[in-house]
Parts: sequence; structure tokens; C-alpha cells
Amino acid sequence: LGVYSLKGLLKHQVPWWFAEKYQVRVVDGNGSLLASKSKIDASATTLSYPVSFDPPGYGMVLQVTAYRGADNLAQTLIATLIIILAAAVFWSLWAVRGLIQRRLSAEQALRSEYAFRKAMEDSLMVGMRARDLEGRVTYVNPAFLQMVGFSAEELIGREPPMPYWAPEEMERTLLLHNKVLEGKAPHEGFEIRLMRKDGSRFDALIYEAPLIDADGRQTGWMGSIIDVTARKHAEEVARQQQEKLQVTARLVTMGEMASTLAHELNQPLAAITSYNAGCLNKLDSGNFNALQIREALGKLAVQAQRAGQIIRRVHDFVRKSEPKLAPCDLAEVIDDSVGFIEAAARNRGVRIVREIQGMRPELMADPVMLEQVLLNLMRNGIEAMNGLPPERRRLTIKLGQVEAQMEIRVIDRGPGIPPEVLEKLFTPLFSTKADGMGMGLNICRSIIEFHHGRLWVENNPEGGSIFVITLPIDRQ
Repeated sequence: LGVYSLKGLLKHQVPWWFAEKYQVRVVDGNGSLLASKSKIDASATTLSYPVSFDPPGYGMVLQVTAYRGADNLAQTLIATLIIILAAAVFWSLWAVRGLIQRRLSAEQALRSEYAFRKAMEDSLMVGMRARDLEGRVTYVNPAFLQMVGFSAEELIGREPPMPYWAPEEMERTLLLHNKVLEGKAPHEGFEIRLMRKDGSRFDALIYEAPLIDADGRQTGWMGSIIDVTARKHAEEVARQQQEKLQVTARLVTMGEMASTLAHELNQPLAAITSYNAGCLNKLDSGNFNALQIREALGKLAVQAQRAGQIIRRVHDFVRKSEPKLAPCDLAEVIDDSVGFIEAAARNRGVRIVREIQGMRPELMADPVMLEQVLLNLMRNGIEAMNGLPPERRRLTIKLGQVEAQMEIRVIDRGPGIPPEVLEKLFTPLFSTKADGMGMGLNICRSIIEFHHGRLWVENNPEGGSIFVITLPIDRQ
């Protein structure tokens, strides 16, 4: 029979490292402490594991209890930090994934936008050319390259003078170039003649606008270039056709007035013949007075001058010539026009009244072209009054100044113009006459618009029509 010390047994049989982590003690059946490996009490909430000594321990129990010490707390903190860091890494990866997706979407949108813009620029028929603030070319689109015949490498980075500037336009082109860089380019654009690489010329209409970056700063100028060579050629052909049509209209007018002009010309010729015969008779009789002969010859010269004036007016009116703008007195134009048609008006019983009001400033115009307009309007007015009582057959020509314009009104007392006809009166090939070509009034409006004026018609409250012409006074 041996006796063992429980304290000694625990001291020698329980390893130290085990005692560092666990409290080892022996208790009796009532829970009273008999022996313990550690003097530090473990928490009641920690894990505990009992081992019974029965038999033959008489109710003694070996109780092992784990410490909840600093090591466990550190491990818990480390585990918690690891979990937090893992969550942060996962969140970062998720955020990076979203950022990458957005970046890829933005890059795809940028590529699509670039492709769309490039396709749009490549399909433009308008030439685009960008220059920096010093005038160097920084960008050209395919349409501009096709216009001038140069490659992009030959133009980008070039400074004035540019290889597509025409030598004969060099001075004017350089002046316009400097105006653009100074911000003084005309907003309505400007036309200039440019040169292709092969030396051929073409007319271009250029619009310049500031080139602004994303920060709102101007970095240069963007020019839009339109080749207007075909348009100008078409305008020139149309102008030539219009001139031919105007000459034809003047010839038609003279043809319609031929009998009247022949009658008007016959009067001075008959007077010349009469004065000449009288002089010859006096000379043959030998009974003459030199003063009488001189007086007769003077009257003969007056009639010859009158006939010459009639022929000169007809010649000036029908001859083909380019429009010649010169300082012009509209009152004189009206007098010459009335002189043409006055005889025809008398034959129809129409009285022509001229009303010249206020000042008579001169304006730049072609008097022959204006005479053509007035003759056409007066002839229409005279014809419109056929069938009226003689006392109502009056054609009034009014001339006056309205602000910065001269205004001519041709007023007749005819039946007027129905509203449905009024809208189409100036339309080409539309005529109210059975044998009319429908070009007279259209040509008249074209002539007035050539002079930067306006021509329209309105009904006369007293009966008849009023054709109104306005022409600017200060046009250069």
C-alpha cells in the first residue's frame, strides 16, 4: 500500500507546456479542490473536461480546463483581421472588375465614336482644314485632299504660303489668311481661287470658325471649303442666257412698236423733205431771202436731230451689250422711256402723266435695262386700259425717295389683277395674254434684282394696278 501526494503527482506528471494552456486540478465528489497544477483560475465560461478516478478514486475527478488567455485573443484578432482583409481584397477585386468593365465600355464607345466621326468626315463632300494659331495646317480631310490633289503628308505642318494658293491670287489670299488669324474673317464666308497640284484652278467658298478645345480655349481655326466652280459656271451660263433673253425681249418690244416708231420717224423725215423742197424752190426761182433760207435750214437741222435721236434710242435699246453700271438719273430714264412709247399711247388715247417728287439723287444702274423694265410695265398698263372711256385712260409714272431707296410707281386705271393671277404674275411662262410668252415680267424682276432692288404689284384702290420698283441709292 503506497501513499501519493496529489500535488506532487500533478507537478511531475503534467508537462509544463500543457499546464500553460490548461488548468489541471483534482476535486472530490463535492467539488472541493484537492490539488491543482496552476494557481490561476480559469474562467467559468471556458471549456472544461472532467475525468473520473473511479474505481478506486472514491469520487475524485481530474478536471482539465482551457485558459481563455492573451494567446486566444491574439488568435481571434488575427483571424478577424484576416477575414476583414479578405473581405477588403474581395471588395477591391469587385470594384476593380467594375472599373475595368466601365473602362472597356468607355474604350468601346470611344472606338465607335471615332469610327463614326471618321466615317462621317470621309463621306463629307465639304473639305475640312484645321490650322493652329500660327497658321500651320494640323488636319485635312479626304474631301479637301481630293480638291487640291495633295496628300496629307504634303500639307500637315506646312506654313504659308500654301502649295494650293494660286500665284495670281497670292496677295489677296495672304491678306485673307491674316484676317482669319486676327479673327476678322467674314462670317458669311469668302470666295477665293485655289490651285490643284496639277496646276488647274478652281473656285472655292471658304467659311472659317474658331477651333475650341475641351477647356474652352481656342487652339486654332477650322475651315470648311466648298468647290463652287460648277455653280459659278452654271451661274455664268444662266447670266448669258438671261442677257440673250433680255435682248430678245427688247427686240420683241421694238417689233411691237415698229409701226409707231415708223410713224414717229416719218414726221421729222416729212418735215425735212418739206423744208428741203421749199429751199430748192426758192433757190430755183432766184427770188429768195437769205434769212428765210437760213431759218428753213435751221428747222431742217432740228428735224434731222429729232430723227437721229429716235434712231439712236432704238439702237441703244436693241443692241446686245454687257450691263454697264453708271451714275444714273431716274427722271431722265423715265423721260427717255416715255419718249419711246408716247406716240403709241396717243394712238390708243392714253395720256401719260409724270410726277417727279423731291430730290433726285443719282444711283448706280444700267439705264438701258431700266428703260426695258419701264417700257414693259407702261405697255402692259396701256393695253390694260383698252375699252375704258377716254377720260379714264391715264397712265401715271411717279418717282420719289423713300428712306434710302428710290421708288417708281407705274399706275394704270385698268380692271386690275385677280388674286389668283396676282400670285403667279412673275412666274416664267405664265401670261394673261393669248399670244404672250410669259417672260416679260419675269425678265423685269430679274433686271431689278440685278440692281439689288425689288419689283412687285398691288391693286389700285381707284381701279387698276400699281407696279412698284424700289432701287437702293447708296449701292456701290
